[in-house]
Amino acid sequence: MLYIQKGQQNTLVMNINNNTTISFSAYTLTFTHIMSKEVKNYTVDTANPSEFAQNIRYCEIVLNLQDSGQDLNYEGEYQLNIYGQGASYTDYPVFTGIAILQGNVEAPAFTEYVSPNEVNENYIYIQE
Repeated sequence: MLYIQKGQQNTLVMNINNNTTISFSAYTLTFTHIMSKEVKNYTVDTANPSEFAQNIRYCEIVLNLQDSGQDLNYEGEYQLNIYGQGASYTDYPVFTGIAILQGNVEAPAFTEYVSPNEVNENYIYIQE
């Protein structure tokens, strides 16, 4: 399970490139919200060091949700599918899992409304 922050740049550390003989030029990250079924895709270029880094054990994918229109709309649970894109492969599945999007915006303060006339608060009125 991966935890990502809404509206921020997130670094995902995962093992999607080990034990494979296929070299991918890009990865497509597909997020599907569990409740709303909204689907959002992100493409990561493996040649761009600001988006992708790897070593012999793991790789790091930088997912930037700061830009306008790039953020995921709903907080909560997402089905995450990662597909490798290569010369002879398109949409080659390399990872399936769950991602939890956590919000970083504080909820609005609670506002209490009290009626100025609380004289008859113990009665139930029935319309005839």
